[in-house]
Amino acid sequence: MAKLGRVKIVIQLIVGIAILLWLLQLANLGEVFATILRFNPVTLIGAVAFFITASTFVALALCTTLRGSNPTVPLRDMVMASFAGQLLSDVTPVRSGYFLTPVFLNKLASIPVEQGMTGVLATGGVNSFIKVVICLVGLGYFASFLPLPAEITNSILFGVTVLLIAGAFLLLLMWERRLSKLVAKFESVPLIGKRLSKFTEMFSNVQKEGRKIRGSLIFVAALILLSVLAHATALYFIFNGIWFPSLNLLDFFFIAAFASVLTYIPITIAGLGVQEAGYVLLLHILLGLPLSTISPRLVAFALITRALFTGTDIIGISPLLKVGLKPKTQ
Repeated sequence: MAKLGRVKIVIQLIVGIAILLWLLQLANLGEVFATILRFNPVTLIGAVAFFITASTFVALALCTTLRGSNPTVPLRDMVMASFAGQLLSDVTPVRSGYFLTPVFLNKLASIPVEQGMTGVLATGGVNSFIKVVICLVGLGYFASFLPLPAEITNSILFGVTVLLIAGAFLLLLMWERRLSKLVAKFESVPLIGKRLSKFTEMFSNVQKEGRKIRGSLIFVAALILLSVLAHATALYFIFNGIWFPSLNLLDFFFIAAFASVLTYIPITIAGLGVQEAGYVLLLHILLGLPLSTISPRLVAFALITRALFTGTDIIGISPLLKVGLKPKTQ
């Protein structure tokens, strides 16, 4: 199974790189990199600042769910654990690496894994629903004045469906008591029952913690919204660094949500290539450019965005290495 998982990841990486190479070939590699080299450094700094802000809001959303049970834990430790999880999510299929965040919370902040998992499930569920709503509103907004191609609409709707199902599942894991009863029944199964006892106990604790944090979900939703807004502002800075101002912040608010949804399409690593193609296609349509030729500047926009989005999460490399190389002894 592990070997099959590694093969799948390699295939997804190859597909993503192939899509990027295809875009570069269509747009002229030399012109793309010339555009990147001419990128305005002032807007670069602004984009970096807002990407970091967006990731920080996600971290604070997680901290909001954990603070009630862990009032004395330093905020910095929880934020750094979140950054480590976000960094892993940037380089894993369907951003699944974020589910290792409870391990970082346990090692860095001594937060029990059950509480950490509850926070991750709550934040992930709310994040999913917020982005689903934004995407659906955005589709209606753009469709009101643009002829959106089926490729864009279908890709976004597929990603929205994945997010909607994932969000509902994450929240059900925390609150649906019938699930805990179902899991508990497996303890009576011969051979595997004893091995599952620790898992069922942890699952039960996650549900208990989940019922405690319902009141914090409004604040979590507000922080996720602020994260999307900060992400949109970063995109706005990048776009204005390579193109004359012609799109407004509201456009990028919806584009940011669309781009996030595309990272959950499980054919590449964190939407590598798929997200970039989505940026290029949608921006071509918004700017009224012909699709017969691909603009090098828009491909440059997509590449800069990927580099900065992942690059700013490199803040999480320190806690990642700290936990990976020097695990805390129990």
